[in-house]
Amino acid sequence: MAVEYLPVAEVAEVPKDGVKVVTVAGTPIALLSVGGEIFALEHSCPHQGGPIGEGEVCGMTITCPWHDWKFDIRTGANDRDPTILAKTYAVRVVEGMVLVEVSRVLSGARRNREILRRLTAGESAEAIGRDIELSEQEVTRTADSARISERLHYLAEVYLRKSRVGGSDVRGLPYRRAKEADGEMLTALDALTRLL
Repeated sequence: MAVEYLPVAEVAEVPKDGVKVVTVAGTPIALLSVGGEIFALEHSCPHQGGPIGEGEVCGMTITCPWHDWKFDIRTGANDRDPTILAKTYAVRVVEGMVLVEVSRVLSGARRNREILRRLTAGESAEAIGRDIELSEQEVTRTADSARISERLHYLAEVYLRKSRVGGSDVRGLPYRRAKEADGEMLTALDALTRLL
């Protein structure tokens, strides 16, 4: 697998001795500035998915705010059981930009798109699962998630396009494969825009 680094923030955006959370391919990543160095951890505690980036940083350790689990920000190792790991990402700083090695994140997103493509082409979830070592239920759940993500991304694009051309109601704009739920989503987007 090729190693890919993506720019995720400017160094100035990461508070000194603080945390900034960014999102890459739907995965929240906490950027931690400690002693002038920047580290990256997935913003989800391996214990129960707590927002680890919102935890307290003390030296090279971050504590998840939900259940006080502690992790080394360099290695991701839990202080009590080093086999329990928070996901870490390699970081580079180039010309004032923070670049994070996100090959695993992007490969997951690519895998999800491939699952959706194969299901849409008529292949069975069972056959796909055998190829990529997932259960039939995991394949179906992944495809459902990818469909929802695709729809939300499209709706966000529609909303941004609508705001550039004016108007307050996005329901009049076309949406492929429109369903009743999409009308509800569009109504929710309209309500959200009024709040912003």
